[in-house]
Amino acid sequence: MKRLVLFFLLLNASVFAQSTFPFDIVLEAVNVSGAPGLQSYSKAEHNGDWLILGGRTDGLHQRQPWQAFDAAGHHVNAVVINPDSSTVHWAPLSGLSNDTLEAQLSATNANFVQVGDYLYILGGYGLSASSVHITHPVLTVVNVPSAIASIKSNGTLDSSDFAVFSDEDFAVTGGKLMYLDGTFWLVGGHRFDGQYNPMGHNTYTQSYTEEILPFTVSGTFPNLSISKLNPIVDTDELHRRDYNVTYMTDGSDYYFNIWSGVFQKTADLPYLNAVEIHDTNLTSVPNFSQYLNHYHCPTLSLYGQDQGAMYTVFFGGIAQYYYSNGTMMQDNNVPFVNTIGIVEKRLGAYSETKSSTTMPGLLGAGAEFFLDKELVQSHHILQADSIGTDTTWTGYIYGGISSPAANVFFGGMTNQSSASSTIYKVGLVRNSGLSLNEELPESALELLVAPNPSKELLQAQFNALESGTAKYKVLSLDGKVVAQGSQRVEAGKNLLNLGHLMAGAGNYILQVETAGQQQQIQFSWN
Repeated sequence: MKRLVLFFLLLNASVFAQSTFPFDIVLEAVNVSGAPGLQSYSKAEHNGDWLILGGRTDGLHQRQPWQAFDAAGHHVNAVVINPDSSTVHWAPLSGLSNDTLEAQLSATNANFVQVGDYLYILGGYGLSASSVHITHPVLTVVNVPSAIASIKSNGTLDSSDFAVFSDEDFAVTGGKLMYLDGTFWLVGGHRFDGQYNPMGHNTYTQSYTEEILPFTVSGTFPNLSISKLNPIVDTDELHRRDYNVTYMTDGSDYYFNIWSGVFQKTADLPYLNAVEIHDTNLTSVPNFSQYLNHYHCPTLSLYGQDQGAMYTVFFGGIAQYYYSNGTMMQDNNVPFVNTIGIVEKRLGAYSETKSSTTMPGLLGAGAEFFLDKELVQSHHILQADSIGTDTTWTGYIYGGISSPAANVFFGGMTNQSSASSTIYKVGLVRNSGLSLNEELPESALELLVAPNPSKELLQAQFNALESGTAKYKVLSLDGKVVAQGSQRVEAGKNLLNLGHLMAGAGNYILQVETAGQQQQIQFSWN
């Protein structure tokens, strides 16, 4: 759910470095006739079959409350897809004869995780059994092999394959459900009840959980019992939703990371930081900003023992930053992007790069990665050392939102986006690690012109690493100096007030330099 702030071009003077990510990325479309267009669903796998539940059959939600998340876009079937045999089977949820279960299994943005033969689906947003928009206070456990067999054999669902538990603490959407060391971890998210609208009108209530809720499940299916543990509360780092959470390792210890997400408390923009979660300890990663892939998208995790490096690959989606003709762009409308970003952790330090491969369109938001179970892995992490110079097919990306343009939400074009039915096979090919991936430029200025376009008064803000003097120039696009000067700055956020710009209407470049850092952005003057 996005907000309009501003748009500008980010030009960074730093030199691009070469990445050590040792693989080229290959995407290959797979034709599976009959696969439905879906986004933001829950999924599980068994013997090459995918079980798909919930999600939306349309694209980005509409702005109007009476059209957003409507009944027509609910996914009311359980689907089994096998990309190897190119087969699709389905069964209607209505066959369960359980209104509460049917409603939750058709929800979007649920929290889910597969553990062995069982899929755990928690929360999700959609219509209740009484046709009211709610976040479902339900945890459903699905016997995956049995449900798949029932769908494939006779096109029906058997209620005995589902165990349902109601709990108000499970009314969460847009978070993540993880499983580690015998414990489930419900990470962040929010509760959203009522009809969405972008103007903040009184059609809904919303509250961020601002916590991680651990719990255990014991017993033998379907006779299970749930024990909730003490929540881990952090009103700053866990006030977010619609992000990626991935498993991480240093070669011995396993933990997980929160990546970006929305919205900051002080601005309708994504978070740029990552958070490590080790058991009950949360740590914001220092000296690192994730500029690419801010909303939920498919991810692939690899650990290289030889390199001593952890790699997390993000495929497309929605982000505040993207690349155009080799230049990093910042768009505070937070558009759809085709960027494949890579975050590397080596010797405790994080860095971000982009692959030269891009998604084949503005794809990835609300899609999922189906990992090849035959590859050597632990905790959904591939062993990078086992991948050679021939193409290793690591799995598939399915569905998500396909958008015809970067910004459809504010242009009245949301009905032109759609839920994708395309499946892409994802391959890795070992390279020297020094060729096809560019490291993002390092700049801590975070230069911003606001408002943009500007008129009557030109103001900018930036972050200074230390106290001193900042020099600035305003240039025309052909390089002529329109204005220049200097200003005393303090460490931290600073406001640059240039007053009325004595220039005609048009596009200009503001350049700021301080403490060895330089950044310039393009803005419009009216």
